[in-house]
Amino acid sequence: MHFMPIYFSHIALWLMGVSVRVHNKTLLDSEKQYILVGNHMSYLDALISAVASNNYKKYIGKAEILKYPVLGYLLAKLYVPVQRDEKSSRKWSMEAMFKYLKDGASMVIFPEGTCNTTPDHLKEFKDGAFSLSLQLNIPIAVCTILGAAELMPRKLLSIRPGKIDVYWTTILDPNDYNMEQINEMKKDAQKAMLPILKERYPDGYGEINSV
Repeated sequence: MHFMPIYFSHIALWLMGVSVRVHNKTLLDSEKQYILVGNHMSYLDALISAVASNNYKKYIGKAEILKYPVLGYLLAKLYVPVQRDEKSSRKWSMEAMFKYLKDGASMVIFPEGTCNTTPDHLKEFKDGAFSLSLQLNIPIAVCTILGAAELMPRKLLSIRPGKIDVYWTTILDPNDYNMEQINEMKKDAQKAMLPILKERYPDGYGEINSV
């Protein structure tokens, strides 16, 4: 059953005309547990990251996306939803994440928090994913997603067919850091993403995903 969301994500992307090429997938051990982090520019990112690794995984994400037809149904199988403005919902989501992580699931967290609609390659990273990694001693696997915003920009719900590239670049070992070094850990994750982003978008995102 753990692989059903991955299977359905493959089917959904295929029906949308979206193909995903995963680079350096052998960096990950499908039997191990990770906190999977990546850049975030599109609602497609959840489906993309579902097919980018074979690990059993869950997501933390905005509850409102689950209201969207088809996409919301699929993501309901993957998501730990959170209402960002409600303290009780955030508390429940954190408790749910700890439960899934302690049960052996990997967790997909986009550390920018929300889709990047700025012209910059990355927004500031939040502490959450890195704090969980350090508290529970779970490695962080870093990926970079290219092309999602061109197919489904944040400001639109329509999807264009096309190709997505996902690059797994590094694994961050929590034993190499402590809580006082959480900013260094975040910077190391950003450093793993930025060369790929700058090669694809040398002048930044421009108007690709602006709102």
